[in-house]
Amino acid sequence: MLVEIAQIDIKQRDKGSNMDKIMDIINNSRGDLVLFPELFTTGFAHEECHELAESLEDSETVNQISDIAEDKLIAGSIIEVDNYRLYNTFLLIDDTGIIGKYRKIHLFDKERDIFTPGKDICVVNTEHGRMGLAVCYDLRFPELFREFMKNNAEIILLCANFPSIRKSHWDILLKARAIENQFFIIGCNRVGRDDYNEYSGRSMVIDPWGRTLTIGEDSETILHCNVDYKRVSEIRKSFPVLEHVRLLE
Repeated sequence: MLVEIAQIDIKQRDKGSNMDKIMDIINNSRGDLVLFPELFTTGFAHEECHELAESLEDSETVNQISDIAEDKLIAGSIIEVDNYRLYNTFLLIDDTGIIGKYRKIHLFDKERDIFTPGKDICVVNTEHGRMGLAVCYDLRFPELFREFMKNNAEIILLCANFPSIRKSHWDILLKARAIENQFFIIGCNRVGRDDYNEYSGRSMVIDPWGRTLTIGEDSETILHCNVDYKRVSEIRKSFPVLEHVRLLE
């Protein structure tokens, strides 16, 4: 699978401008999967979240992306509204519509005043392997990634607005989650700044052995990387640490 990570700046609240950029990237993509950052259509816009939210029953964003997805998978999170509640919802989309949906479980700081936490993990079967979906702050909670492993995930897609001030944590945690569970982690972080933070990018692909296959710097870029999910079973067979997990009582 050829992965494209769209490490972009996001214009806060400006869904139209962001969608123009998103559609252009998808139209020019030659990858099998295009991964965008967290809240890639709006950025964090706390005061306007209700106005910017979309119902997944008739999402303009989903419809536009699905119409041009062709044989690609497109992923990133948006502001979802459902029964008057808001969610930070990570979507995996193909030309049929939504094939995977994950509502962010771990909410950070002001998110807790706006969003409702999700309750369920999401692992999706695709022709390119079993993909788990996670969002930003989730990265700090190894229990979630262990659940992905227990559900036979081979590739984790993680979209983020991870601030520059904690970029060293980002680097370490991505590698730790991949090494602990022996799967690929594909992390897409935004660049630029908004009303709250500066963002340093450093999007990357980590393989099941903990090797960095590609990494971005602090500017807009499209990263390309080939990912073979069969590598997961090879690593797990050659170094079967997951067979030795014991729970302490």
